[in-house]
Amino acid sequence: MTNTTKKKIISFSSIIFGILVLIAGIMMVQTGFATFDDNEPRVGIYIGGIFTIIAGVFLTVGGTIYLNFERLKKKALHTAGKVADAVEEERNKEKQTEADTVN
Repeated sequence: MTNTTKKKIISFSSIIFGILVLIAGIMMVQTGFATFDDNEPRVGIYIGGIFTIIAGVFLTVGGTIYLNFERLKKKALHTAGKVADAVEEERNKEKQTEADTVN
């Protein structure tokens, strides 16, 4: 099994499990209602559902980022390079204007 195939399997399974966890969290919140009915506290189910929803979102987003990590890394480095070039160009312009005002 190649590294790329393994990476795709891990990321797709992470996305699928994240969506399943998200659905489970939504179901927990819908049944929890944060009330005390029949001396049975359901606040724990409600709060647990909220945390489960958050975990599902993180799992899905993490799988998506892991799937597209190389592309995102190249894009981030490309953007950082553009910012560095723009800063260097601005410094050169400032130096040139200072040299022009001194002369």
